[in-house]
Amino acid sequence: MKVSIKGYITCKSAEQYNDCADNYALDKSSHRFSVSDGVSKSFFPKVWSEILVTQFVERTDLKENELIKVCQEEWQKRIDEIVKSFETDPTKWHTRTLYNRKEPALATFVGLKFFEKEKKWSASALGDSFLFFVPKGFKDYQKELVKLSSKVEPIVFDNFPDYLTSIGDSHKGRPKEKSGNLRNGTFYLMTDALAEWFLKEGENAIGKITVWKSQTDFKRFITQAIEEKQLTNDDCAILCVELSEVEKTGIDYSKIQVTDLNDLINDQEAEKEKIKLKKLEEEKRKQEKEAEIQKSKEQETLQNGSSTAESLANVTNEEPAKEGLMSKVKSFFSGKDKEENKETELPEEKTSTEVEDIDKPTLEQQESTTEEPSDSETTVVENENSQNVKNEELEREKIGEEAKSEKIEPEKLEPKEQPKVDSKAKNIFDKF
Repeated sequence: MKVSIKGYITCKSAEQYNDCADNYALDKSSHRFSVSDGVSKSFFPKVWSEILVTQFVERTDLKENELIKVCQEEWQKRIDEIVKSFETDPTKWHTRTLYNRKEPALATFVGLKFFEKEKKWSASALGDSFLFFVPKGFKDYQKELVKLSSKVEPIVFDNFPDYLTSIGDSHKGRPKEKSGNLRNGTFYLMTDALAEWFLKEGENAIGKITVWKSQTDFKRFITQAIEEKQLTNDDCAILCVELSEVEKTGIDYSKIQVTDLNDLINDQEAEKEKIKLKKLEEEKRKQEKEAEIQKSKEQETLQNGSSTAESLANVTNEEPAKEGLMSKVKSFFSGKDKEENKETELPEEKTSTEVEDIDKPTLEQQESTTEEPSDSETTVVENENSQNVKNEELEREKIGEEAKSEKIEPEKLEPKEQPKVDSKAKNIFDKF
């Protein structure tokens, strides 16, 4: 007989693989296979489900009751170690409280085993984890489908399944068992979310499962089914055990492709560490870049400061040169002005001291200006005035006659241009 096995597992869409409470296990030497789903609200359900599936496939020497006790002892030992490691952590007070109250872990379970010589199989199940067997070449799917669970018909999935407890004998429900002859076909062991989907899909589920060739395919399907509301968002685990050539003696495990949950956890943790390191590197590069920018700014500031100092020094050095040049320009233009002033001076003009002497009246003049004019002088002045009036009248008559002869209006005749006399010279002459 040939046996081909596929196994896939994943966590809830919003959680990490480390949070997954589903587990499965298989052992080729014992020909045993098991799946368990830890009840999420119990105390360390992940540890409990892992112990159940591992001990079932390994401890073939134990009866069911003995096996449960061994599993409970193993669970308690591991929880003692975990809680002890939390003693110095004040945030784990709730965990210590549940531990002191002796809260148990709960889990559903389904186990399958082959009997090579007898060519038979037997299985037991408790809770909403299921076993299905679909014979090869079936004619009536619903009639030929074999299903095993402690749930009773009609099957309803809820949050209150039967379970095995990690402390004492307070298990809920009684395991259901089935057995039969080995036939060509496939056994499917799965936890509750996939079992509910499998029952709803019916025969179509077989074709969809056949498409899964890897953990990636399985994960993609689960994600899409959850998004499309075809599957409850929960941890999912499935083992597909396909039998062929059952008529042959012996059991040959021709192909095994089973995803290890611990590998998924390690890979995810490694990826998280890689992302963390990448962020640290990015932060480091960012800080280095900021440091370079700051250093560049400081260098630029120093360069600008030195350039400013050099500019001030150059300006200071240029100041005397500019002052010397300006003094030369000023002296040049002042000398030119002096020359021009000399050219414009009148020859008759007296020096400033001579002008001052002229401006000052003599004593005799001061005495004469204080005396009143005599009668003879008054008469002379009056005669001069009357003569001037007569001359002006004669001039007007002459101008009028010339205008008539030339036919020009008298008012349009322009007066002859008078010669310009320098104001200084005029003032000087006026004083004479």
